[in-house]
Amino acid sequence: MNNRIILSLIFLAIISIAKAQNEVPTHPKYGFNIGYFGHKIANAGLQIGVEKYLVTTNNFNVIGSLNVSYYNQKDIQSAFVLNGRIGQRYTTGFGLFLETYLGLGLQQTFYTNKTYEYPSGEQSKNTESKEAKTGISPSIVLGLGYDFSKNTELPIKLYIRPTFNWVYPDKNLVFQGAHALELGVIYVPNFKKLF
Repeated sequence: MNNRIILSLIFLAIISIAKAQNEVPTHPKYGFNIGYFGHKIANAGLQIGVEKYLVTTNNFNVIGSLNVSYYNQKDIQSAFVLNGRIGQRYTTGFGLFLETYLGLGLQQTFYTNKTYEYPSGEQSKNTESKEAKTGISPSIVLGLGYDFSKNTELPIKLYIRPTFNWVYPDKNLVFQGAHALELGVIYVPNFKKLF
């Protein structure tokens, strides 16, 4: 008796999976974001990116994203960051959403201060240069936002995301821990309606 129940449940699960794979998805698959990227909150920058919705239900998304960010910390450093993320977003029926991401990126940091090298102690033949470093940058992102498409026809989401990241190797330390603030807008086109 137990074996029949288990086999029936497995059969129903296989039929459900096959049916779900054959249905045409009705949810948009991509979103495009642009916004403020504030390294240590106050050091202004810009972030642009694309989101791919890997799994979508009415209230839940699993998201893969790729972002490019730039910031400038006056008289200290500036950097470009290429960051891939995987995360999840839960959206309430009235549009408020919460999201979390784990990211891994590549950061190119350009230091503003000058570096002097004195070969073999010869001070008359010093070399002046500006230093730059490439490092990996893992991150943890928490987000809060509002999805206008839940209650209107606007395919737009607004977000605020505190971000915690590390850069390894750093110029003077083994790694640099930092925080950032992301404020922006996500545009989610429905390509079926556009064409």
